[in-house]
Amino acid sequence: MSKLPSHIEREGSVGAPEEEGIVVKTDRKIARVKIIRSASCATCAIAESCPFNLAAPKDWQVWARNELNAKVGDKVKIAIAPSRYLLIAALIFIFPVSVLIVTYLLAKLFGANENLSVAISVTFAFLTYFIIRGIDRSSMRETSYKVVEILSRASAENEINNHDEGEKDV
Repeated sequence: MSKLPSHIEREGSVGAPEEEGIVVKTDRKIARVKIIRSASCATCAIAESCPFNLAAPKDWQVWARNELNAKVGDKVKIAIAPSRYLLIAALIFIFPVSVLIVTYLLAKLFGANENLSVAISVTFAFLTYFIIRGIDRSSMRETSYKVVEILSRASAENEINNHDEGEKDV
């Protein structure tokens, strides 16, 4: 039995990550989903930089398009669009390295010595990282995620209680 992450369906096949969660609030065609921590989160090598940040002590909640009409209390599976997943990966990993290389070459082109070129390129790479991080957090309000499956429905009484609690929160 392979211990592959949940977003790798079978060896050699990588797709967009899917996570399970509980719907805590609905608003028209979107749902607020509280992500359920999986057992693999505790041993994940990149848990600290996980987009779901499941290693953090607080709960992680995301907005998801709710085309399946999930209700408050329903256990659902959500996924991020593969194109969005690839864009995020490229921004986080490729873009800062590109900035590092380009700013180093530009600094050398304009006559900066080796130490100054390295300092400038590292500074710009860090700035790029923090800018991307800020953009990433502000874009979390967008509904990049989508409810792809309703795993179990909440009981009617549970749904009413959870909905009333959600109303107080607003």
